[in-house]
Amino acid sequence: MQAPHYRKIELQSPADLTYLYANAVALSRQKLDLHLPPPANNEPDPMRERVKELVDEFINQTFTYASASISINGLDFNPSQLGANSANNAKNPFPFPSPFSAPETVEYEPYDTELAARVTSLYAQLESLTTTVAQLRRDAPKRAAKNYADALTKALEEDDAEAERLDRQAEQGVQDRGDQDVEMTDDATTKTKDGTEGAGAAMASSSAMKPEWKLQIPFNSDNEAERWHNGEMAEIYSDSLRTLLRLQGEVVAGDEQADSEEGSRALATTVGKAERAGRAAEVVEKM
Repeated sequence: MQAPHYRKIELQSPADLTYLYANAVALSRQKLDLHLPPPANNEPDPMRERVKELVDEFINQTFTYASASISINGLDFNPSQLGANSANNAKNPFPFPSPFSAPETVEYEPYDTELAARVTSLYAQLESLTTTVAQLRRDAPKRAAKNYADALTKALEEDDAEAERLDRQAEQGVQDRGDQDVEMTDDATTKTKDGTEGAGAAMASSSAMKPEWKLQIPFNSDNEAERWHNGEMAEIYSDSLRTLLRLQGEVVAGDEQADSEEGSRALATTVGKAERAGRAAEVVEKM
């Protein structure tokens, strides 16, 4: 059975392989320094040097075995491309050029005055913004509370002024109508006229009210809303109130038995409290 063919590791240039090898060597040096720190007197440590040689040999051998599965820019990788100048190329087919064995050097760029000035300017801007944020944290809540209090006071003053204006209009209307009603001699007619005109003034003042002053009552159903508009609910509450007054022994205006019940009011109040309370509860439950 033929072995399956695996796709090779594709690299764009030999520099990619050099980068991978350099990272592997750098990581091995970090682990070596962690477990076998260099001596403080800079004297060679035989054990450390031996471990370093074994690790380097292992990394070199790993990359040598992996070279057959690497293709650079679509071409098979040839280890001799990197180690043609090496003396042990025949014995070790995967040596790397001198840059890997050379000590690391630190390169310094020339001092850039423009870049330094920009960094200084950015730090100054950062400090200025930090100061501004701290100032806002101290002053913003106080300023917001003051603005809210001023707006609330202004709104209350406007509402008071509007209410006073409506009251003056209503008083002026009643006074004007009162001057016109002086000529009428019939008391009943005067009362009816005043009541009608007073209702008209109230309607005029209510129509001049602000929309937000109107109370919108939600109804559970259309039938309930119709009963409220027709006055049936008002009659029910009025009858219930009259019944409660009778049960308490109070005299209800317009009742035919007011005179007869007036004498027994004290007795009914002292003796029948429990019974009247029970009846009142039943009446309320039946509403």
